[in-house]
Amino acid sequence: MDPLSIGATEVTPGINFDKQLNKFLMFGKSFPEESKRFFTPILVWLEEYVKSPNEITTFEFRMDYYNSSTSTMILEMLYVLERIQNKGKQVTIVWNYLATDDDMLDAGHEYSEMVKIPFEYNEIEDY
Repeated sequence: MDPLSIGATEVTPGINFDKQLNKFLMFGKSFPEESKRFFTPILVWLEEYVKSPNEITTFEFRMDYYNSSTSTMILEMLYVLERIQNKGKQVTIVWNYLATDDDMLDAGHEYSEMVKIPFEYNEIEDY
């Protein structure tokens, strides 16, 4: 399975998904004009990964900011990851947030209540 790498822009997040390296990272800002269009290839890649996932998947979010349409897409990604866990594989979400960003921490807690995947919260000083 080929890695998925999308460079971050001012309005879209960076994506670094690599099954071989067991690296799954989404970072930056996300408020694209058309969220569904931007996230479709990401969801397609994850759907392919679900077919033959690693034994352990640690998925890391390191978001500065995202809008409500991105929030919906993040939830869709989490639902896909939950299906991996339902196959008996280990999945963990690492939710990074700035020490000064209570809203981002709260968002992580809200997501953790919507899926049955363990979340780890990682307070960081700077992105």
